[in-house]
Amino acid sequence: MTSDWEFADAWVFAAIAVYDRPCSLVEVIGAADWINHAVLLEDEVESALGKLTGSDLVRVYEGWTFELTDEGSSMWSGGVRDLQAHLDQIEERLAVIEPGRGSVRLPRGVMDRALAEYRSR
Repeated sequence: MTSDWEFADAWVFAAIAVYDRPCSLVEVIGAADWINHAVLLEDEVESALGKLTGSDLVRVYEGWTFELTDEGSSMWSGGVRDLQAHLDQIEERLAVIEPGRGSVRLPRGVMDRALAEYRSR
């Protein structure tokens, strides 16, 4: 990926994409853990969402719900069955587009509450 895209951007994108519907921050955290066996950091989420929304690949709704745009859905589709291969494909596809310069800031405590809810499940 270009120096402006990071692995976390593809990771957040994939965590939203696997739902194929609007999903909550708690669900994104869970999917990200399932994909990469790690928990996203707040700054990774904010940075990725800024780039992804600014590139018109992801929508953010009230209540911190997320889904892919039509363009994001097109990027996600591709018939790859292996999740790691699909993630690699997303990184390759992101590398050829300029990252958006959107700004997404989670309100204070939203990430902490989402992490606590995810851990309590």
